[in-house]
Amino acid sequence: MIITFCGHRDFQGNSILKERLTDELLVRAGQTDTLVCYSGGYGGFDYFAAHCVKEAQTKAKNIRNCLVIPYLTVSFQERIKEYNGFFDEVIYPALENVPPKYAILHRNEWMVDRADLLIAYITHGWGGAALTYHYAKRKGIPTVNLAEAKKA
Repeated sequence: MIITFCGHRDFQGNSILKERLTDELLVRAGQTDTLVCYSGGYGGFDYFAAHCVKEAQTKAKNIRNCLVIPYLTVSFQERIKEYNGFFDEVIYPALENVPPKYAILHRNEWMVDRADLLIAYITHGWGGAALTYHYAKRKGIPTVNLAEAKKA
């Protein structure tokens, strides 16, 4: 099973959301041989989700934490160094023919196209996270929006 994350860059987590996401990951890990989690490594929600995956890995050994990068640039090599030891794998989809302006969008679509589930934190309808969320909805990928679950 593959889970992809998307959420707003300015997201700030809390202990309730951390527990909710970590529990969701542990439930999903119990339903499969291997749970692969894709994160783009940008902004608040991606960082939060990756931390929750790392937390879940302490309780379930069948979870993989993967960073999916849109560029093979020096700045991304530095970003990968920042995350040294944090992710189990760094993936670069074949995006070399995509103009840099669109690489993040294409990377996000690549992650969604492989996902069995998208876990998001979307509070407004603009920006890259919202585009990714709506792309998953159009593709028929099951979604969990933690922002909506928070209101319930």
